[in-house]
Amino acid sequence: MEGELEKKRVKSEDEGPTAKKPKVLDELSEEGPLTQGDVVYFKKEAIWRQMKAYKEKSRMLSRQLENVQSLYETNEKKLNVLDSWYGQVINLIKFDTRDSDLNESLLIRITNVGDSELDSTLEKRRVKLLEILGPIVENSKISDVEKGDLFKKIEELNNEVGELKTENSTLSKLRSDCASQIEDLQNQVLSLMKQIEREKSATLKRVDESMSNGAEVKQEEKPDGSSETKNGQQQDKVDSEEYEKLHVKIEELKGENELISKQLEETKTKYQDLFRENLEIKDRLDNLNESDLKNHPSYQEVLSNNQHLSERVSELQKINDSTIQKLQDMEGARDDFKNLINKELSEECESMKAQLEKSESDLARIRTARDELLSKQSILKSELEKGASHEQLDKMNKILNERIKSLESQREGDYSDEKLNELSKEEVVKRAGMLYSEIKEIEQAFQQTREISMAKLASSTEQESLIKKLTVEKTKADQKYFASMRYKDALTAENKVLKSQLAKSQELVNKLNELEKSYNSKIQILTKSNAEFKAIKESSLQENTKFQETIKTLTARKSGLEQELSRLKSSLQDKVKESAAMEQDLSSSRLTVEKLDRKLRSTESLLKKYKSKNTSSILQEDEKQLEALRAIAKCSVCSKNWKDTVLTVCGHVFCHACTQERLAARLRRCPSCNKGFSANDLLSIHL
Repeated sequence: MEGELEKKRVKSEDEGPTAKKPKVLDELSEEGPLTQGDVVYFKKEAIWRQMKAYKEKSRMLSRQLENVQSLYETNEKKLNVLDSWYGQVINLIKFDTRDSDLNESLLIRITNVGDSELDSTLEKRRVKLLEILGPIVENSKISDVEKGDLFKKIEELNNEVGELKTENSTLSKLRSDCASQIEDLQNQVLSLMKQIEREKSATLKRVDESMSNGAEVKQEEKPDGSSETKNGQQQDKVDSEEYEKLHVKIEELKGENELISKQLEETKTKYQDLFRENLEIKDRLDNLNESDLKNHPSYQEVLSNNQHLSERVSELQKINDSTIQKLQDMEGARDDFKNLINKELSEECESMKAQLEKSESDLARIRTARDELLSKQSILKSELEKGASHEQLDKMNKILNERIKSLESQREGDYSDEKLNELSKEEVVKRAGMLYSEIKEIEQAFQQTREISMAKLASSTEQESLIKKLTVEKTKADQKYFASMRYKDALTAENKVLKSQLAKSQELVNKLNELEKSYNSKIQILTKSNAEFKAIKESSLQENTKFQETIKTLTARKSGLEQELSRLKSSLQDKVKESAAMEQDLSSSRLTVEKLDRKLRSTESLLKKYKSKNTSSILQEDEKQLEALRAIAKCSVCSKNWKDTVLTVCGHVFCHACTQERLAARLRRCPSCNKGFSANDLLSIHL
């Protein structure tokens, strides 16, 4: 915005007369009354502070946008990777489920989110996964005991889900509260930054110094002598009562800020104590004693689950045997499938090679026949062109003979017998000599032209024949070149096809090898887990006897501790409620006392000031100073509203009502400098 104002200012100066206009003062005067330059400086500084606040907000928003953008990109990458994994799993594992019904209870139904294309793609992916998972679930035979364990696990998971939902709701509420607090803190930071900028402002310091020193403010007059209320020359005075109220409010806010800072320090100390207690509790939970474990209900649940685990070990042993048998069957089927694929690939490769050789031989035969036909065609074209050149030469000879005959007949008419008889002998002899010499010259010229024309004709015929031969050879060479290039393109295309087929076959072989490795690793894992289950079974049987003895002693103790715990919890809740209410009352009372104390001190200081400086001269100077300050802050057009709108084209400040009235009346020029402006050039500010 500041750059645009500078550009417009430079443009207006260039368009003006050759003599440069005097620039507005860019520095604030240090002594004497406030001048028009100080007023302009004050306006510019207010605009600059507002623009800095806008810039700070923009920077915060851009930082938040960058964080959201990075989070979106990471989630998009994760989603693409998961999609590719699901696609690979679906392509690797395929079952024939044309005659079987899909088990719709395995996967959740897709919720309609408004995007039909997304719903259709997810529905297709869900159907494919159901086709893969359905036969596996149906083929795995689950006993009644396993179903009971599954139902128990489902109940436990439902309980955990309910707890997590409650925790999620509390965390979401806490997050919303924290977000609102963060927003309030951001607003407070921005307001404090504005306040710091105002405290750093040189114009405000200058105004405060002028008020304290009682300097007289003189109004600047223009050469035409018109009133400032109409042309923006006179300045209104600042309201002293409003300044006093603002001073009292600032003192109250300072007191509140100090009290809030004290409360913040207290909350920080409380938070540190609670954090320390939390760390101690976590350390104690990580290093629990045997007595703590015995009293904990989870320990008793472990004892009850131990028996279920021993039963589960025996069932897993049976499942392990069945899975080993299935793995062996799958390995045999995999070997058969691998041999079948290799056989089909070799047969297909041989058939494609034979077909390729046959097509190459046919292509060579067709190309040779085509080259022969093209050469014959070029020869015939050259012969036709040669015949056409001979016809043109015959026409030229006929035209020359006709011309010679016409000239001979003309000369015979000039030298007829009657005219010769009329001439004398000397004239006849003279003319005969002249004719004889002319005839010799004509014969020589005719012979020379004849020789030159014959030589040119021979050379032209030779050149034409040579050009025709060269064109024929060029066409043959071009045909051979294009044929070789087409043959090369065909070979490259065939090579690419063979390479792609070879890569696919190699990829398939690699996938089969990976499947073999995965099956072997699964077999090893199952054998290890089987051995571990056996060891766990033996140890669990030994521990079971010990646990049964301790359970009897712990049940009696558990009932008494539960009663005592419920009583302590109820008393603790009552105490917490009482302490919270008392702390809230105490903080509110402290805040009110601090406000009243600050207000009392500020009013006492103002009272002392007025008692000490209650003279007529000082009051007059104060009134003049206040009027000058009011003139700075009041609109120069209407002289009743505060300045809150700046024209960005020239930097002059007026009230919002006057600018809107001028726009409505189509008086779209600045009252101070007569520069044109529009509705887009208005900027709201707060002085």
